[in-house]
Amino acid sequence: MAEDLHFSRAAARLNLAQSALSAQVRGLEAEIGGSLLNRSTRHVELTPAGAALLDDARRLLADSDRAVERARALARGETGTLTVASLGPAPGDLLAPIMARFASQHQGVRVELRGFDFDEFVDGVRGRHVDLAFIYLPLDDPEIATLPLVSEQRVVVLPHDHRLARRKRLRPADLAAETFVTQPSSTPQHWRDFWLLVDQIGSRPAISPHVADKLDDWLLLIGQGEGVDTAPAVISRYYPWPEVAFVPLVDAPPATLALAWRHDATNPLILEFAKLARAVATVAAQNPATSYRLPEDD
Repeated sequence: MAEDLHFSRAAARLNLAQSALSAQVRGLEAEIGGSLLNRSTRHVELTPAGAALLDDARRLLADSDRAVERARALARGETGTLTVASLGPAPGDLLAPIMARFASQHQGVRVELRGFDFDEFVDGVRGRHVDLAFIYLPLDDPEIATLPLVSEQRVVVLPHDHRLARRKRLRPADLAAETFVTQPSSTPQHWRDFWLLVDQIGSRPAISPHVADKLDDWLLLIGQGEGVDTAPAVISRYYPWPEVAFVPLVDAPPATLALAWRHDATNPLILEFAKLARAVATVAAQNPATSYRLPEDD
């Protein structure tokens, strides 16, 4: 009625009898306690109260429509917030295209990025502090699903003046007598053992009493001569510290970057992000200009 300002046309548009529409308007006016329309035999116009009610009604209907559409979009995984973390540097040549493709397909989704320290990457996913995390395998946790993305060679991280720092490559046997700087006990033992080369050396090597919670602290301890460790080659590209040297490691399993999330996660955005990440990683592994390759179990 307020849109048409004509009882006959409004009644026809609403599929109502004109008398029924008039009765509804009178009932609303009685509830409000004032006229909404000025009527004459030739003209109908809104009163100030009617104009104000029309503006508010339009706004409420628009808000209601937006709320319903937001709910539908959430159900389809097209809006909301996705929190993505990384243990160490998530390689920019992977992360940037993943983010760009995800943003183009899910324009209503805000992706928040954060970094993990060594002592929180498992609990961060398990405790739902983040939706997804870029981590390095191995990770064997019944509550966490993992999707391997790419593998690359590991490097040995040593003080720059270490006797082995000028070697072109190192093998696990070269490190058997070395002291390692490792991560806190809150990280899984099997994860630490992988980087300590326990399977390749045949025993757990000597461990420095100084433990690194953060990546920068770990590099600092190595640079100060507290020990050595192994790491993904990406570390050498993102952290070219003058106090440390990076020597390629051979005859040892590579570092495998994966995405991790809770097995019982219900947010459809998680699987959408993982699907895009896998596609981008596959392209990167096929590019001869990168050092990546697809994980061996693929």
